[in-house]
Amino acid sequence: MPVNTHEEKEFHFVLPNLPQNSDGWGPKYDADENSEVPYAPFSKSDRLGKIADWTVPQDFSSASGVLMPATARNRFRPTASGVDSYGSGTADRFTYTYAAEEEASFSVVDRAAGPPKLRTYGPNRSTRGARAGVQGPVGRGGRVGPQNNRGNYATGKKGAVSGGKWGYNDKPQRLRDASIQVQPEWTMVEEIEFSRLSKLNFDAGEATDLAFHGSLNYFNKDFDKVSVKHDKSLQQIEKSFFNGTTSDDPILEKLGKASENEGTSVFITSQILATMMCTSRSIYPWDVVITKEGDKIYVDKRPEAPFDFVTVNENAAEPPIEGTEKESINSPGMLAQEATYINRNFSQQVLKESENCEFDNLNPFYDQSQDPFPPAPALYRYRQYSLGDEITLFVRTQLDTAVNQIKGAANLKTDRSSIVESLENSTHALGDTLFATVRALNEFDPRAVGAGGAPEWRQKLDAQRGAVMASEMKNNSNKLAKWAVESILAGADQIRIGFVSRVSPKDRTRHSILGVGFYKPLDFAAQMNYNIRNGWGIFKTLIDICNDMEDGKFVLVRDPNKPVIRLYQVPSNTFEDEFGEDL
Repeated sequence: MPVNTHEEKEFHFVLPNLPQNSDGWGPKYDADENSEVPYAPFSKSDRLGKIADWTVPQDFSSASGVLMPATARNRFRPTASGVDSYGSGTADRFTYTYAAEEEASFSVVDRAAGPPKLRTYGPNRSTRGARAGVQGPVGRGGRVGPQNNRGNYATGKKGAVSGGKWGYNDKPQRLRDASIQVQPEWTMVEEIEFSRLSKLNFDAGEATDLAFHGSLNYFNKDFDKVSVKHDKSLQQIEKSFFNGTTSDDPILEKLGKASENEGTSVFITSQILATMMCTSRSIYPWDVVITKEGDKIYVDKRPEAPFDFVTVNENAAEPPIEGTEKESINSPGMLAQEATYINRNFSQQVLKESENCEFDNLNPFYDQSQDPFPPAPALYRYRQYSLGDEITLFVRTQLDTAVNQIKGAANLKTDRSSIVESLENSTHALGDTLFATVRALNEFDPRAVGAGGAPEWRQKLDAQRGAVMASEMKNNSNKLAKWAVESILAGADQIRIGFVSRVSPKDRTRHSILGVGFYKPLDFAAQMNYNIRNGWGIFKTLIDICNDMEDGKFVLVRDPNKPVIRLYQVPSNTFEDEFGEDL
């Protein structure tokens, strides 16, 4: 009989000690026993992960700038009723918290070559008598910065993705340099986002003419017949152009001394005023200097600021960028120089020197002893606007040409009595004369980066000019809006726009005029969905801010990479080397 070597053992189950809770429901809580045990209420909205869950998305916290898991973000995410659910966002208490010292000792070495340092251009110092072929590129474009925090890369051809198998197809972030470096001693007074500017509104009413200086040549109507098949070569014309800042204008200075307004007087040029009124459409950086002296406010441009250069495709989805080549002809700086050259020469080539309008006051900026070339014909029209709250605006505007049109002025609703009084001599009757500004759009290379997807002018301009103009309004929204505002401020009846293209896409020195069109300034602004009342509201808001401050000097800066403008108060001796002692 086999012997049973296994001894039977008895197993006993001992019930734990469950203290009775006579004061409430559930067991009593012993703080000492469970002090090290993490506790958090459970919420169904929280995601339950694993001990090591690598699929949990992470993001940067907008408040602290540190990396935190998605469960931590849920605590700031309300429910449909607008109230956080009980215990929401507390599951991250059970996640592993790494040691800071251990993480600090770990680093990754990136041996990839960084982006090359690109050259940034700045405009030459503005001269009193700049030639039509003015040289000196302006730094309006941005260098290509590093990829953004989402790891996005630029696309290649349309519909193709150059970001690898991950499918990132966003364009790289473009970092532009500021138009002026903010100094440590500057104090920021106000910061305004563009979204706030779009809600402003003000009606400045009708302008009052104060003075007329200069003369005009009539427009050569032969250019109305120019087409792609019958184009004309753009010629270089040696003339002296004057576009001085506010403080250098002797007529504005005289008006300031003679002003008897009880309130505040503001002095500005139409070019600076149009830039401020079109702030919300701007992409490239800019800045203006505002000086308050008692009841007078002067708004100036700095000599090194890029106001005198014409931008190209500033508002395009992919604007021109600085290339790897130092002297790329399609870089923003080179294109701005080329566009300025085209505008100045085109505005003189379309004039008839034998037909003119002469006014009783001569050009206040021309000095024959200092300027080697004759002055470009222009009529400087000084006007006055009322901004309410006892604020009066004095602005210098400019007209470029007169247009002979039989009974063209018969249907105009504007008062021309001041022009009649100042007109000294005219080839044509004033009733048959319209006043206009002259501008030029330029095409560089429709296949180059930064062309904005515009149609080729030599193929589409004659048959589909509306499509070409629509593309320009999209890619150059800020530039065209400023042209419209400058024409409205000057009281122009028309704005004449030329279409100038390169003879060869690789040659920036030879151009052809492919067509000329004309538009009414108010209708032109309406086509671009620009509200002139909003522009006046932006300008009045900025002036009101400065008017409430003590006397001093201020700088209004458009941020180079964010839709924001900032107003800084600067020391009184700032920019003395640039403006001189008079400012």
